Amino acid sequence: MRSWSELYEDPVQLSTHWGHHRIFAPNAYRIVRQMQAVPVLHTEAIHLATWFPLCWARTDDGPVLVALRSLLDGGLGFTSESRKSSASLPMAFQAFPVAVPSPDDIASQVIAVDRVIADQPTDAGAPLIADNGKLSRAALMRAGTALTLGRILPSTLRLTRAIDEAGLLEPWPLKFPVPGAPDIVFDGLMVIAASRLDRGVMFNLIEQHGPTAGLFIAAQRISLFQIGKLLNSAKIAIANRLRAEKSVAKA
Repeated sequence: MRSWSELYEDPVQLSTHWGHHRIFAPNAYRIVRQMQAVPVLHTEAIHLATWFPLCWARTDDGPVLVALRSLLDGGLGFTSESRKSSASLPMAFQAFPVAVPSPDDIASQVIAVDRVIADQPTDAGAPLIADNGKLSRAALMRAGTALTLGRILPSTLRLTRAIDEAGLLEPWPLKFPVPGAPDIVFDGLMVIAASRLDRGVMFNLIEQHGPTAGLFIAAQRISLFQIGKLLNSAKIAIANRLRAEKSVAKA
């Protein structure tokens, strides 16, 4: 799951009839705890580059900018720092389960909420709709984040398209050997090829998409150094799993 539309199982328009529904902390939802490559905005790059590699995932609709949070599926391989800190959450998960609105939804002031089940709640959560029929404080905060996402996303898509059409993207195949276990393989990713960047290309991107385009490209390149942390966390998770399997076999 790497595209924006695949973030949600059952997004439904919010109404006053949702008064009995509750929302929970983001990590109460399985997708937040387990999704490896999460769609992000280009304006998140400077912050997220301190946590994760930023790259593009190939999809049927073209490249999608993502934060690669783990090399392993099933919720394994996350760094301990990102697991503990809500600051590492991409904005899509800060807003979850409120869905990112389309331009039409924004114009119509429509709010959609994913009716996904919170499988690991740690508290009673908060109501979506307060007793006065308005959005609760918790829902209002997440709706605000989702609205910000919806407003900026078209700019991110345009910048990605411009980078792709300029021929700046190259495959980023990830394959790492692990002693006593299958190789770690993550396919279908792309990054900006440093060898293809020159002043003319950068000038055109900044002229067309503003100074944030230049900052984004720099942050994206720097973020790739975070792959070392992900690999180390993945190897630790695999080693722990192998030890557990050996213990069970001996029992």
